[in-house]
Amino acid sequence: MSAVMSAIGEAIGMKPDDRVIAESLLSAAKVKATAYCAAVLETASPDLRHILMTHLNDALAEHERCTQVAVQRGWYKAYASPDELVGQALRDARNVLEG
Repeated sequence: MSAVMSAIGEAIGMKPDDRVIAESLLSAAKVKATAYCAAVLETASPDLRHILMTHLNDALAEHERCTQVAVQRGWYKAYASPDELVGQALRDARNVLEG
């Protein structure tokens, strides 16, 4: 479920469950890793690049841990077909809207 769908669910009185929390953590970890990657590419200082690479590696490890939990619990279908992913997104949207 996306962060937008989670926010809609909260707005209509639904409380986030473990899946929503895990997906939010996964999304945040992805954003953090992306930001560190961009910073590494933009810096000219070898010392700063080294520091940023350390943080990037930590962010990638965090993303991996979040992904493993989501895959193990069946919340994230990493190897599903595009049709399956769209179908799941539609089911999630209906669940949020029907509450």
